[in-house]
Amino acid sequence: MGIKKRLGLAMATTALGATLLAGGSFALFTSSATNEGNTFTSGTVIITDKTVGSLVSQDVNFNNLAPGDTKVLTMTVKNEGTLEEWVRIDSAATIASKTGALFAGATPVSLTLDPKVVKLAPGETTTFDVTYLFPLAADNTYQNATGSFKVIVNAVQARNNTTGNGPTTWQ
Repeated sequence: MGIKKRLGLAMATTALGATLLAGGSFALFTSSATNEGNTFTSGTVIITDKTVGSLVSQDVNFNNLAPGDTKVLTMTVKNEGTLEEWVRIDSAATIASKTGALFAGATPVSLTLDPKVVKLAPGETTTFDVTYLFPLAADNTYQNATGSFKVIVNAVQARNNTTGNGPTTWQ
């Protein structure tokens, strides 16, 4: 056998081997299965104000304030969601919501907000205190003045968001 025949036979054998390898790599048996009906439902974080009427309606003197008046008002909130949640008064947002002449000037009405953070199970309630003080040093510029504010309460899920004493984040 000549060199040309050997070379031709080697090339043919190589081509045949490559074809078998290529064809063989696509001849695997395969199968798949589907497991259906796997449904996830996320929980809810819902907080509602259960205070009867507005917080300030509890105080008969709120509409007729005089310098030196002070009172603790109590707000009740309830977890109406399905998850445990951390609850607190959002101090910055509550203070920012103050409007009117009673909250302005040299001796305005001041608010002290309950700083506690509470973990509530679904269906549980808690209370928060809001204290107002109209300074005794308030002068005549405050006569017939008005003011308003909103007590803003935040809630965030507790599961996977806890340090033991409160949430890791309020976002």
